[in-house]
Amino acid sequence: MKARFKIHSTILMITGIIAFFWLTYILLQIIVNLAEALNIDRSGFGMNDFLMGAGHLFVLAFHLYALVYIFMHFHHVKELSVLKIILLILGIVSLFSIGVEKVMIDEVAREYRFGMEISEVYFLYSAYLINMIFSALMFFLVLKTFPLIENYDPGREPVEERIFTIAQFMGIISGAMGLLLLFSLSGRNITSGKLIFSIPFFIMFLTPYALAVLYWLSLKLKQRISDWYDEKQLQDIMKASMATLLLSFPGLILFLLIGISNSFYFFLYYVFIALILFSGSTLYFFEIKD
Repeated sequence: MKARFKIHSTILMITGIIAFFWLTYILLQIIVNLAEALNIDRSGFGMNDFLMGAGHLFVLAFHLYALVYIFMHFHHVKELSVLKIILLILGIVSLFSIGVEKVMIDEVAREYRFGMEISEVYFLYSAYLINMIFSALMFFLVLKTFPLIENYDPGREPVEERIFTIAQFMGIISGAMGLLLLFSLSGRNITSGKLIFSIPFFIMFLTPYALAVLYWLSLKLKQRISDWYDEKQLQDIMKASMATLLLSFPGLILFLLIGISNSFYFFLYYVFIALILFSGSTLYFFEIKD
């Protein structure tokens, strides 16, 4: 297990370095020649377009791998807890920034073609800087991790409950990010036809929660399903489910009061509000309420 964790740490260190410098390249291209970097004034597909597109996909893959690594880190290394929590939150914000980059690139290109003042470019710069900060901090985490791997004790207490708690925090943050994007799109009057192209970004915001839950399940698969929860924990899960069902009705009324008529927005709103309510209720009954 130590050897496998070392391999993952090495891979993450290498990919983190590549992601950081690739982001630097993308940011410099946008600063130096905005029209060329975003392919605004020309048609066709060149090497620069390939590097820009491949860079964004690589950075996205790095973020997903980094989040899985953090969950593994909680499992194998008990130190650096504060740094890992900060990186989990920053990782989701950085994922959200990738979605912001796509929206801002489209908006900047539109304003450029119409000769308008391009104020959104500074949001684009900020989004890339957040990605770079996350990449740099992940590199720092790995550097601090290598000396600690040798202290890993496979016989210490299992951390499934800790991972489960983290998953609920991921659910709350992911749900909030999804709602923020939804309200942003509705405020810009994005039609249903164009909204379809934003679905990958909504899925991306659900990914951190899904990764946490899947990692927790991978740990629990070693046990019988009947042993996953004790009687009190099972009751807490049922209470959280009931609370989600009851609280979702006022949440839906709030959506109607806002005045968003698009049915597709309604579906997305319900998914993310239910995620927030379930994760928040689960945390309340598991961690706060006696």
